[in-house]
Amino acid sequence: MRATRLADALRAAVVIFAVLAMNTSASAQTQDPGVQSIPGRAIPVAERATQPPSLPIWDTAARQEELDKWIDEFLDWQEWAATWGNRREPGWFSSSRSRRPKPNPPLWLFDACKSVVVEPDAMNDPCQLLAQWSDGAFGATQPAVARSASAGAEKSDKTTWWEHVHLDGGWPALQSGVNIFGVLGMHATTTVKGRFQIFVAPGAMLMNVPTTDGSRAWTVATTYGIAYRIGEFTIPGTTRRAYLHLNLVKAWLLSTGPNMPSSSTDFGGLSVTFKKNP
Repeated sequence: MRATRLADALRAAVVIFAVLAMNTSASAQTQDPGVQSIPGRAIPVAERATQPPSLPIWDTAARQEELDKWIDEFLDWQEWAATWGNRREPGWFSSSRSRRPKPNPPLWLFDACKSVVVEPDAMNDPCQLLAQWSDGAFGATQPAVARSASAGAEKSDKTTWWEHVHLDGGWPALQSGVNIFGVLGMHATTTVKGRFQIFVAPGAMLMNVPTTDGSRAWTVATTYGIAYRIGEFTIPGTTRRAYLHLNLVKAWLLSTGPNMPSSSTDFGGLSVTFKKNP
């Protein structure tokens, strides 16, 4: 019995010694300087997989629509500026209309055009239009053709004295029951403000008036009053431009018929002034 226990103790001691020897050998191999260990590294795919996907910062279709709208508005403004950039635009019921503001481009277009080389012959190129918009000088905001038109408009805005000489015709008397007409006349005006003008001196008008025998006769009257420029038109059959005016005047007849209540009568009628050729 005692021999059996001794044999078991010897076998246990042998097993323990063998295990200790194996651990010592493994530790020695890991500390050996001749053996290099492989460093660990993170897998890029795994890193990217942990990040949320990036989303687009704009809608391409929406930006194209915004750009097309600005180009149309800016080209329309350039045409307006070529005609009315250096002078007032007449209004229908006022002396002049408000100035049209220059439309602002999309903010993202500035960054998009930073590295773009614009061709000189490019027509309606967004970056070329942006360069024209960004130029502080008015003339540089327009193409060459538009600048020429603007220069012509600036020159034509200067009037000459004979552009204020009116040819009158077909004036009826404003009083009821007065059978008298202004047939043909002339007067000169000066501008008071906007479209309103005033006679600088009495004008002359050829009148058709009744006589004592029931017929009619011709006489001359002097006129004085105010004029309002209605608009501009082209004389039929020519390329000459002219202005049409409405006049309210007082006329003093040099001779009258028996049916006239007084020697002065109020008239209203149209007159024409010829515009200087550009």
